[in-house]
Amino acid sequence: MRYTKEELKAMPTIHSGQYDNLKIETPTKRVWLSRMTIADGMPYNNQVIVEKLIDGCWVTVEEYPG
Repeated sequence: MRYTKEELKAMPTIHSGQYDNLKIETPTKRVWLSRMTIADGMPYNNQVIVEKLIDGCWVTVEEYPG
């Protein structure tokens, strides 16, 4: 399932990283909403990053515009 920027912004922030806010965390999945923009050098404004736990490591499996 893809989340929109508006959906993710409405969710509480679980953790604030240096550039991203962690919005969803399960034992095997994390969804981050970036606070960076194209002007900062990112490919998208408010990029959404989806990570999955694979063999004990968090791996980015999807990135898309928020």
